[in-house]
Amino acid sequence: MTSQPIEQFQIQPMEAKDRQDVLLLAESLEKFFPKNSLPVLEALLKTQPTIIGTTGKNVIGFLVYTLRDRETAEILWMGVDEDYHGLGLGTLLLQSLETILDEKGIYKLVTSTLSYTVPYEPYEKVRAFYYHRGFQSIGVEQNYYDTGLDRIILFKDISKTRSRTL
Repeated sequence: MTSQPIEQFQIQPMEAKDRQDVLLLAESLEKFFPKNSLPVLEALLKTQPTIIGTTGKNVIGFLVYTLRDRETAEILWMGVDEDYHGLGLGTLLLQSLETILDEKGIYKLVTSTLSYTVPYEPYEKVRAFYYHRGFQSIGVEQNYYDTGLDRIILFKDISKTRSRTL
């Protein structure tokens, strides 16, 4: 783990020139993203909004999302270089997304990940990350990724000061 201060991270929209760096980062995160899933990410990077975290010229984190409807966005992919885990970059990416969505009047955020029904330590940390940032489980979809590989669907109300009815 690096000891880089959080102030050194820059969050910005991904540009076409960054796409290959994001793919290389995802490929390095093989505990989280199996190689056979990377073509899906590659396609999404061409069509969906993505924000990246950098230190200078190096892409060390990314978050791909989509707008599902006028109220809801979905995090499709998120990854942070393992050398930077625990330093706040994932939180900065998520906060940046929430700011973008708030400005668009979007107040529901969903994502999904490998379920707690699948005992796999790296994803225990992923779920803890989301829970610690206010997400709640709204269901489990059995065998979503493959036989025995369930996914958990997570939800967060990101409305700031506006009162809304769901």
